[in-house]
Amino acid sequence: MRNRRILAVFLAGAASLTVTAGAAQATPTERATQAAPKRCTATWYGKKGEFPPGAHTANGDKFDRFAMTAANNKLPFGTKVKVSYGKKSVTVRINDRGSFHDPVCLDLTYGAFGKIADRDKGMIKVKYQVLD
Repeated sequence: MRNRRILAVFLAGAASLTVTAGAAQATPTERATQAAPKRCTATWYGKKGEFPPGAHTANGDKFDRFAMTAANNKLPFGTKVKVSYGKKSVTVRINDRGSFHDPVCLDLTYGAFGKIADRDKGMIKVKYQVLD
């Protein structure tokens, strides 16, 4: 009987630890806030000849000016972000960092920027949303 009580206390404690460990993850409200669309200014980089052949991004990927990728100073590498401008949008993966400051928050590759806007604009106000 005593062993059963000890086992019950142990299992209750283990269940408590499992619940506590789960609390470290983002709550549904926090996830919704992270995924809520935000606005900022986006620019582009990767003009032909801007980087030497074989250049790498901050996360180690070989730089591809036509890839659907972007630089951001805060989001983790690998984060997928939907970037919208007017009625056009593109999904990019964060694989680089930038030397830009507010209001610029995204530096899209030549290819990604060209999917949503004329590159001659240089800077555009975009809506962006972090995807799961």
